[in-house]
Amino acid sequence: MHTVVLTFSALVWTCVYCYNNLSRRSTTIISLSSTFESYSASKANDGILNTTSIYCSHTDVNQERAWLQVDLGKPYSISSVKIYYRKDDDGISNWKQYRFRQFYLDVSNISAAQSSTTQRIRCYKDNTTAPSLPPYKIDIPCIHTVRYVIVETTYDAPEDDKNGVHGAILEICEIEVYGCNKNCINRDCDAFGFCIQGCVDGYWGRNCDSVCPVTCIELSCNRITGHCVTCISGYWGYTCTLLCSSFCYGGVCDKTNGKCTLGCTPGRNGEICDRICSSGCTNGTCDQQIGICLNGCKQNWSGDYCNICDTTHYGPTCSLECDDSCVNNTCNNTTGSCMYGCQQRFYGDQCDIDCNSCPTGCDRITGQCIGDCPVGMFGEFCTKTCSEYCKNRCNKSTGSCEGGCVFGKFGDFCNETCDDRCLSCCESRTENIKPRQDSCTENLSILIGVCVILCISVLVNGCTITWILRHNWCKQRDVTRQKSKGDSHSNDFVSQQGIYNTAEDNAGYQELGQVSGPSHYDQLRT
Repeated sequence: MHTVVLTFSALVWTCVYCYNNLSRRSTTIISLSSTFESYSASKANDGILNTTSIYCSHTDVNQERAWLQVDLGKPYSISSVKIYYRKDDDGISNWKQYRFRQFYLDVSNISAAQSSTTQRIRCYKDNTTAPSLPPYKIDIPCIHTVRYVIVETTYDAPEDDKNGVHGAILEICEIEVYGCNKNCINRDCDAFGFCIQGCVDGYWGRNCDSVCPVTCIELSCNRITGHCVTCISGYWGYTCTLLCSSFCYGGVCDKTNGKCTLGCTPGRNGEICDRICSSGCTNGTCDQQIGICLNGCKQNWSGDYCNICDTTHYGPTCSLECDDSCVNNTCNNTTGSCMYGCQQRFYGDQCDIDCNSCPTGCDRITGQCIGDCPVGMFGEFCTKTCSEYCKNRCNKSTGSCEGGCVFGKFGDFCNETCDDRCLSCCESRTENIKPRQDSCTENLSILIGVCVILCISVLVNGCTITWILRHNWCKQRDVTRQKSKGDSHSNDFVSQQGIYNTAEDNAGYQELGQVSGPSHYDQLRT
């Protein structure tokens, strides 16, 4: 256990003075001037330190210049560069690093493709000549703050002539660039690239690769969190990226909560001056904290905040007057509806519709008349006219004549005319019309029947009297004739004959009485 602790302590002590391999960062890009077959630049940055050819990058043959470039993405403070060159084995017949002779190591902030050697900083130049060989592993000190690390050669190895190969060639198996972020104080970082002594001003983070917000005063921020110590005027928040309200007086607000520390510009209120003083405030000014109008209200406005209309006005600007027909001239601030109802003979939400046809007023909402309609009118609004044949008024709901009809009219609405034969016997009620008409017809039939019977009776009696008179006349004529023929009868006989005739005549009258009997006229009189 003690051995493990000691080993870990030694590792930590050693790594305090180590540097980060910047080549292995995810933002680093390795590239070649040309590529031979499948031996790409990525083989020089895969972490494999084997120097056999299959693990190495390889530029193409027959090139005047060959280079490998490490692009760190941005300037870093590098301390050294370590290169692993191709070497297959230590045997005499195996591949040697003869192509590595006379290479040079440059650093720059301009890429290899766009710069010449005169524009770069030279860190190392190999001066090995044939048949000598340079070391295949080499660690080169190079303390500079740069973005690009360039290994380059123009050397044409004579050993390639026998194979018909010419030109400069590079076969780098792995390249390691050690250094710190340039923003580390004294360029001091551990093996993980963490800045040991902290960051220079304007940067934060463990690698000091994050920039403090530009709104921090003097670009000063916390090394761990990046929070600004103080903000420039007009900004607030931990990183000073939030704008103070434009209505803060002088544009100044508290760094922590954004509250306007010097108050608000005229017409505004609230802790961050985000509320507008009521337009009803005189001069548009109000208390910054609670918004109460300091100088009272404008005309037609009322309340502590002057944000409501007085009782006789309404609308968004309180410029509209409540209708005169509202009770007490009072209405709702927003809609103008009468709050306490309407004066008599007006209705509607704003009491602006008259109901003059209603003698005792109308319903505030519907406008329907309350109580009876004027004589001669009916309906919910008393706007319909009763029949002209009604006596007095008609029913308010139906319009039927309640006081009866004028002479000669009948029906619920007195719109029907009585029969000419029965003007005096019809009534206004429809249900009584048929019985009265039937009674009138029955009496007329009786009268006609009586007249017919009287006529027949007169005719029969006249005929009977005529027959009797004619019969007596004929008998008297016969007696006269017999008297003139026989003068030989005695006076007694004549006297008896006369008595007989007299009796016979009386018998005739009796016979007439029996035949005729009592007349219909006599019956009617009784």
